[in-house]
Amino acid sequence: MFMNRRLSIVLVASGLLAGAGCSSDTRDSITSDVKSAASDVQDAAGDALDNAAETVVRNLATQQGEEQFQNAGHTLEGPLTCEAKVEDGVSKVDVNCTGTTKDGQPAVLTGTTDELPGASVVSIKGQFVGTVGGTQVFSVDHLGG
Repeated sequence: MFMNRRLSIVLVASGLLAGAGCSSDTRDSITSDVKSAASDVQDAAGDALDNAAETVVRNLATQQGEEQFQNAGHTLEGPLTCEAKVEDGVSKVDVNCTGTTKDGQPAVLTGTTDELPGASVVSIKGQFVGTVGGTQVFSVDHLGG
C-alpha cells in the first residue's frame, strides 16, 4: 500500500512537471493520463495481492486437506485439485477442492478462511468441511498444524 501511494505521488508529480509549460488543454490531458496510469498501477497491485493470497490458500488446502481425508479414514487416489477465490478484498478466501478416494468415491473439501494468508506456512484457520460420496466425513476449524 505504501509503495502504491509513493508511486502514485511520483507519477502525478512527474505529470505536473511535464505539463508546467503547456496549454490548459494539454495539462488537463496529461493530468488525466497520469491519474489513469496511477489507477492502473493500484489495480495491478491489488490483483497481485489477490493472486498471492489465492495461491497460498490453495496450496495449503491441497496439502492439509489430503491429510484431513487420510485422518478421517478416506485415503485419496491422487492429489486434491483446489481453487481459492478472494472475496471482500482479501478479508475472506473461499476454498473448493475435489478429488477421488482410493475406492472411487468423490471427495470434496469446501471452506472459508479469513486468516491473513501466509500467517502460517503449515495451517490455515477457518471453517472447512470434507465429504466423501456426499456424506460429511470431517468438519474442522483449521487445516494442518
